[in-house]
Amino acid sequence: MMTTSPNPAKAQPARPATPEDPEIRKIKSRMRALRMRNALELASRVKVQADGSRMFVRFTTGEIVEHWVLLFSFLTLGVTGLLQRYARLSVPAFSINTLFGGIESLRTLHHAAAIVFILASVYHAARILYMWFVKRQVGAMLPTVKDGLDLMNMFRYNLGMIRERPQFDRFSVEEKLEYWALIWGTVIMVITGLMQWYPTLTTRLLPGTAIPIARTAHSMEAILAMAAVATWHVYHTLVKERNTSIFNGLMSEHDMRENHPAEYARIMEACEYVNTREQEPVPTPLPLKPAGS
Repeated sequence: MMTTSPNPAKAQPARPATPEDPEIRKIKSRMRALRMRNALELASRVKVQADGSRMFVRFTTGEIVEHWVLLFSFLTLGVTGLLQRYARLSVPAFSINTLFGGIESLRTLHHAAAIVFILASVYHAARILYMWFVKRQVGAMLPTVKDGLDLMNMFRYNLGMIRERPQFDRFSVEEKLEYWALIWGTVIMVITGLMQWYPTLTTRLLPGTAIPIARTAHSMEAILAMAAVATWHVYHTLVKERNTSIFNGLMSEHDMRENHPAEYARIMEACEYVNTREQEPVPTPLPLKPAGS
């Protein structure tokens, strides 16, 4: 009678588990700590109100103050600059003499607002560099491939070709366009403004025709910027979306789900992640609805 030989693979004793490399354990521990830190940061944006409703923190106090400084300096520059451009007309001339006490006072106010605007721009640039090189964060305003797709889908949505809006994250494509238009306009306005403020130094470095060119570019960009803010920015934020979060820092849960569904999902996922690892409860997610429904 023949007997079958046992399977060699099954006959071998089980190998003891290899201990994990200490360096690998450290890396995994750091990754878990980093994920928890990011989750806690996202979950902290949810604020439960007295009536049980939830608000989402969109902007910090520093960002709100920065926006107020930008708002007042921008409007002051726009009004005083346009009055100088059209100073020969009767209404601007009357305003200059009665409200500002003459053209020199108007120019002094314009220059003071320009200094505030430049300092605010430098502060904002420093914040970006700190975020990039210290916190090692990319930033939500950098354009991505998805933004291009979202822009095309917004056109299709507005034309009725698709039923759902793009799933925006922290900032929509309209907000990113406004932001980069502001950056581009700031660079032009600061350079051409300083060229006119220091014409002697400018003509030492550049031909004399640089001054009238700078004056024209400065004036045209100012008109474009004021028109864009009065129509595009005000319409999209205050009229279309009724978004006042830049003034109080908060946005309702309904507006978050409608206008920033991708960010809302990330925050709710972070709340759920923290809930599984902490005793203190964190708000749980609601079922997402398709944007625009």
